[in-house]
Amino acid sequence: MSVAQCSWSDVADGWDRWRDAIEEGDVGLTEAMLVEAGELSGHQVLELAAGTGELAVRVAGAVGADGRVTASDEADGMVKLLTARLADLPNVHVAHIDACAIPDPGATYDVVLCRMGLMLVPDPATAAREMHRVLRPGGRLVAAVWADPAANPWLASVGMAAMMQGLAAGGPPTGPGGPFSLADPETLRGLVVDAGFDDVRVEPVAGVRHYDSTEQHVDMGTSLAPPLHAALAGATPEQRAALLETVRQLTSAYVADGGGLDLPTKAWVVTAVA
Repeated sequence: MSVAQCSWSDVADGWDRWRDAIEEGDVGLTEAMLVEAGELSGHQVLELAAGTGELAVRVAGAVGADGRVTASDEADGMVKLLTARLADLPNVHVAHIDACAIPDPGATYDVVLCRMGLMLVPDPATAAREMHRVLRPGGRLVAAVWADPAANPWLASVGMAAMMQGLAAGGPPTGPGGPFSLADPETLRGLVVDAGFDDVRVEPVAGVRHYDSTEQHVDMGTSLAPPLHAALAGATPEQRAALLETVRQLTSAYVADGGGLDLPTKAWVVTAVA
């Protein structure tokens, strides 16, 4: 179930439709990354895999009129979302950037941010070296990746159900480019150290994503993840119903007191100094 089977541009509309729910679910992670980024006033900041642009908006306010944010993504569809959302912010520049081939000269930025993008890069070692290259001496890297599937049933349960119902092939997406490819904190730490960074720290950030129903959970999950979006495209009504019931069973332990689902999330935030 490789991300390469489907383009992120194919799910850009889904990310736009579920933007508020995504940002609400990631609020703790966003706050943790901003704390680790430190004082940003007047700084030059690069955000890779900027997604819906919510973090870029926050950072734009933090850098102020004397700073500048480059909010980027590799997928054309996501760049369009960023452009629409950030158009009115004079200190934000939107760019199409491949994290493995950042076009800027060395020592351009004070801070590089990457929220849930590094693990999706087919060659994260090259991406980490590129992040190091474009940072000024003493500049900070703050990146976040998902921890293991068992700690993230909000995502793993839908993917597992799709495999159980024959809609997706292969095992959990732990290989290169998969959402759980950097789930091991020591692997993540080693990747950043090998890229040349100092003072590398990896810390957990736990959270909860609330869904009003299993239907909403499945709709959101299959709207945001390219492999799941592709898997559901040709599904019959019977297969969709079976998928829904399987997810319901897999998440039965997380039914909220007031109804709906409260599904745990766990991420690793890695910080380092160039």
